Amino acid sequence: MLDAGLGRILVALIVGQICLHACMTGVRMAAPLQALREGHAAWVVGLLMGLFAAAPIVLALQAGRLADRRGYHHPMRIAVALTVLGGTVALAVTWLPQWTFAAMCVAAMLVGAGANVGLIAIQRTAGRHATDATALKRVFSWLGWRRRWPM
Repeated sequence: MLDAGLGRILVALIVGQICLHACMTGVRMAAPLQALREGHAAWVVGLLMGLFAAAPIVLALQAGRLADRRGYHHPMRIAVALTVLGGTVALAVTWLPQWTFAAMCVAAMLVGAGANVGLIAIQRTAGRHATDATALKRVFSWLGWRRRWPM
């Protein structure tokens, strides 16, 4: 069983993980539909979908280093700012038809990067709060719960 302090921390980390992932998933679902509605080719939509992973791949090592150097709060502020900015850009796409595809690409990179930076900080923090190997397994089991359900 997890101790009470770790349980509260874990709940906060899981809620943060869900919020970041929900924003990224919403944009990841809406952006290709918007691109298809505008008549873009399938390969262009595939390129757009690839951008959700491109920025996180480029920034993963730097995000881990930032989390190691600065702790939890600084990378999470960056993650939330990137994710909210990306969601805002994706929302603005509905009002700016002339820059729609370019804005969708920017939104994809922003929310992908924000979610990744946040998840790296969350996983680092969760791992640091575990007291022993059993607690570490339980913590990462709880953090990985969303992978069991299709999204």
